[in-house]
Amino acid sequence: MADQSNSAYQLSNLSKLELLALLPESERQSELSTLSEHEAESILYDWRWNARPSQLMPGSPGASNTRGDWLFWLAMAGRGWGKTRVGAETVREWAEDPTERILMIAPTSSDVQDTMINGPSGLMSCYPPDKRPKYNSSRHIIEFPSGAIGITRSAEEPERLRGPQFKKFWFDELCACQYPQESWDQVMFGFRLPTPALRGIITTTPKPIKTLKSIIANPATVVTRGSSYDNRLNLSETYYQTVISPYEGTRLGRQEINAELLLDTPGALWTQSMIDSSRVTLSDLPQCVRVVVAIDPAVSAGDESDETGIIVAGIDHRQHIYVIADGTQRSSPRDWAFAACRLFLRWDCDRMVAEVNNGGDLVEANIRGVHPGIPYRSVRASRGKYVRAEPVAGLYEQGKVHHVGSFPALEDQMCSYVPGLEAKSPDRMDALVWAVYDLLLQVQEQGVVTYDAGYTISPI
Repeated sequence: MADQSNSAYQLSNLSKLELLALLPESERQSELSTLSEHEAESILYDWRWNARPSQLMPGSPGASNTRGDWLFWLAMAGRGWGKTRVGAETVREWAEDPTERILMIAPTSSDVQDTMINGPSGLMSCYPPDKRPKYNSSRHIIEFPSGAIGITRSAEEPERLRGPQFKKFWFDELCACQYPQESWDQVMFGFRLPTPALRGIITTTPKPIKTLKSIIANPATVVTRGSSYDNRLNLSETYYQTVISPYEGTRLGRQEINAELLLDTPGALWTQSMIDSSRVTLSDLPQCVRVVVAIDPAVSAGDESDETGIIVAGIDHRQHIYVIADGTQRSSPRDWAFAACRLFLRWDCDRMVAEVNNGGDLVEANIRGVHPGIPYRSVRASRGKYVRAEPVAGLYEQGKVHHVGSFPALEDQMCSYVPGLEAKSPDRMDALVWAVYDLLLQVQEQGVVTYDAGYTISPI
C-alpha cells in the first residue's frame, strides 16, 4: 500500500510532458495527434506542459497549491529542482500585463546576468528566440514584448536598491546574500504601489537565517518545498552522480538536496544563534585599527579539490573582530592569489597571512607573483584544528567577533564543524581562524591575549 501511495504521489507531481513520455508509444501518438501543428510546436515553450504541479503559481489552474490569497510565494527547494525556471516563468506570466513593473534581484550582478537572465533556465530560455525580451544590461532594464518593464538589481550593496517602484518581484537565492535582511528591507520599501496586485516570489535553497524564518512565519506567505529528486527525470546522470550523489545521507545533503531548514548540529563549536547575536551591518562597521586577509590554500586545483579559504577580517580599538568578506574559491594558485590581492587592496588591508603546512614557500611565491611588495606572514599549524578553533569559538560566545552581513557558506562550515567528525576540510573556517589569530597576536608582542572569561589565544 505504501509503495502504491508513493507511486501515486510521484505520478501526480509529474509534468504533462513527463506523463506523456511514460505512455506506451501508441497512446502517446494518439495524444499528440489531437494537437494542432501550432500547439505541437509551442509545447517546448509552454510552461503548462513543462511544469510539475508544484511548480505552478499557487492558485493558478493545475497548481498543486490552490491558495490564491498570497503576497509572497517562497519556493524553497534543493539543487536541480527547477527554482530558477520557476522564478523565470513566473516573471514571464506576470509580464503579459503591459502595465507591470517587475524587480528581479540576485546576490551578485553576475548572478543576475548569468543565472536569472541568460542562464540555461533563466528568463531568456523561457521564450522562443524570435519573441525574447530586450535586456539592456547597462541600464539594468528588461523590455518585455507586452510593454512590461523588468528592473534588475544585485544585492551586493543594499542601499542601491532604493528608488525603483514595482508591483511584482523575483528574489533569487535570498539565503546566499551577504546582506539578506538589509536587501529584503529595501525590496519591501519599493513594494508600495497602490494596487491589490502586489506579489513576490522568492526562490532559494534554505539556510537558517532570521530573514527566511520571518518570511516563512508571515501569514501572507505560501511555501512550496521541493527536493532535487522531484526533478530526477530531467537531471543528467552526470549531474546526479557529481552533484547530488556525493551529498546523499549527509547533513549538507539534507539542506542542499532535500531543502531542509537545518538547525544546530549537536557537538558543533558554533551555533547559528551565537553568530546571529553579534552580527552587524556594513554601516555599523567601525574604524578598524588593523585588517588582514587570511588564506588557507588548497593543495591542488582540480574539480574535486578543496577550496582555498580566503577571509578578510579587522580588529577595532576594543579588540573586537569583524569578519568583513569571504573570497573563498576553488581555482588555480594564480587565480586565488589574484583574488586575495584584490581583497587586500579593496579593504586597505595591513597584512596577508597564509597557512603553509602543505604549500610551503610556493604559497608566498604565488602571492609575490601577483603583488611583489605585499606585507606577508606565513603560519604553520603545529597543533590540531580543534585546539586552534575552540578558543576562537569562545570569542564568539563572548560577543567579541562580529560578522558584517551574512556569509552562508562560511557559517554552514562553522555550525557543522564537530571536532573529529569533519568529512572535508572546512577551508573557510580555517582561514577565519588564521585571521583571528593574526589579529590578536599583534596586540601584544608576546603573542598572548587573555580575555575576561578566561579564554587565551596563544602562539600557534
